[in-house]
Amino acid sequence: MYNKIKIAASLLILIIFGAVQYSGAFPALDNAVYDNFICGERQAAPNIIIVGMDERSMMEIGRWPWPRFYIADTIEKLTEYGAAAIGVNVWYDNLSDNEEYDNALVSAAEKTDRLVLAATGVLAESAYQITAEDYIGPFEELEKAARTGFINVLPDRDGVMRRSLTSFKYGDITKYSLPYEVYRTYTGEDFIDIPLDSSGSFPINYAAKPGGFTVLSLWGVINDEYNPGMLKDAIVLVGPYAEGIGTGNFPTPLDRRAPTYAVEINANILQTMLEGVYKREAPWQLNSVFLAVLGLSAAFLFYKLKPLPAACSAAALTAVSLIGTKLLYLRFDVIVKSGDCIVFLIVCYALNLALGILSAQSEKQHIQGLFGRYVAPEVVNEILSGGAKIELGGTERFITVLFVDIRGFTAFSEANPPQKVVSMVNRYLELTSRSIQENGGTIDKYVGDATMAVFNAPNELADHAMLAVKAGWAMKQGSIALRDEILRDYGVDLQFGVGINTGSAIVGNMGSAIRMDYTAIGDTVNTAARLESNAEKGQIILSDATYQLVKDKVEVVDLGILNVKNKKVGIQIYNLEGIK
Repeated sequence: MYNKIKIAASLLILIIFGAVQYSGAFPALDNAVYDNFICGERQAAPNIIIVGMDERSMMEIGRWPWPRFYIADTIEKLTEYGAAAIGVNVWYDNLSDNEEYDNALVSAAEKTDRLVLAATGVLAESAYQITAEDYIGPFEELEKAARTGFINVLPDRDGVMRRSLTSFKYGDITKYSLPYEVYRTYTGEDFIDIPLDSSGSFPINYAAKPGGFTVLSLWGVINDEYNPGMLKDAIVLVGPYAEGIGTGNFPTPLDRRAPTYAVEINANILQTMLEGVYKREAPWQLNSVFLAVLGLSAAFLFYKLKPLPAACSAAALTAVSLIGTKLLYLRFDVIVKSGDCIVFLIVCYALNLALGILSAQSEKQHIQGLFGRYVAPEVVNEILSGGAKIELGGTERFITVLFVDIRGFTAFSEANPPQKVVSMVNRYLELTSRSIQENGGTIDKYVGDATMAVFNAPNELADHAMLAVKAGWAMKQGSIALRDEILRDYGVDLQFGVGINTGSAIVGNMGSAIRMDYTAIGDTVNTAARLESNAEKGQIILSDATYQLVKDKVEVVDLGILNVKNKKVGIQIYNLEGIK
């Protein structure tokens, strides 16, 4: 039953995870795999240069905002050095208080056709496509002098910048980002074929962590501290490169702890465009196939294997998932949602492990219930716990052995039909069995109307001789009502005869490789059987060995010496009269 539940539960979880994967309800799982395993750093493009508005420039010029002629001087220097494209990641939407400085910025922009200035859109919320309610560029004269590109960003829910918002609709016009316009300026192309999703974005194929691109200080550029050859034919991005300036920074997949400046993120976007290798998210059909193959493989393996091999299989499937995701990313530029797959494997394994434990417990209880009817429950528990080896052989133990038989049974069985005889015997054996088990004994065997019990094997009992005596006394007391009933209905007086002896015996599995019994053998057992055979109706005979261990707790009558067959020395025996 549990195996069927395993399969059904695995398939149900697979369907649930498929729905979760399709809906994208938990992107954190896939993002964690993407950031920590899929993305990898590589060489930053040498022809992308960042001119940073850095700490040194702030120390020389002063706190932000700066007079606009500093940016004008930077643009003129870059134009003079032969930069192939210049992107300024600073937004000048209004005139300043100094007309001369504004005019200087306009004049610098008019001297080059290589410049792209920052703009921004007032974005409207949309479930499918990013649109803008307004588009705000540089102030009018400056906007006429240069191209513009928006600097709006599209971080994921966790704040990490994984995608480049490249375009949005403003009315009937499509507006493009600053990196897009810088690339168009650099290449001279009117249109770049980028595989954008419905929101107008694409995954950034990050190359470098913070500090990975060549960064020049803005103050050093305007003061001719660098070799002009570094900037000739280069793509140059001018932007904040210090805390407290401008457009903010964001964590990236390559480094989620150290925020990356917006100008560096734009540099990574530009390198993605230069390389022309655009990653794209896998279609839901591929994600579903990927999950289904792993899921069905896991369900099959977990169904077939035990917990430890199943855990190894789960680890192996996780590795296969990660390696497959990495290969698809590197060879086919596809981003597969493998985070859900890995969590599915963990959940599926945990479920199968839990069901396996329940199944094992159920099987153990089934064995105890079924096998325990034929073998002593104590022996079954010992075998199931691994304490008893299922092999021929035994060990010497100090035990107490009890034999009990029904006196008058032969006459009763001869005078009554078999069904009635069996019914009566079972009532007496029920009493003997309950008396033995309630006192910690182990029922060794039933032989007709007789019962043999062992105390202190396989379970250790601190006061096994007294417990055996209590068991015998419980049989005698419990048989009174049953005896009266049988005497009334059948006219036969049935009573127990009990013999108890204590000593060393060999205890273990006796028999053959085909059939074996867990039992005790030896003189101690034989003597107990002899005592029982000599007990009269209602009599409980104790050997001297047993009596010496319980004499302070019982009342007895000395029966003298009993001579038994095959023993040279007689046995001192006692009749149990009561328990103190």
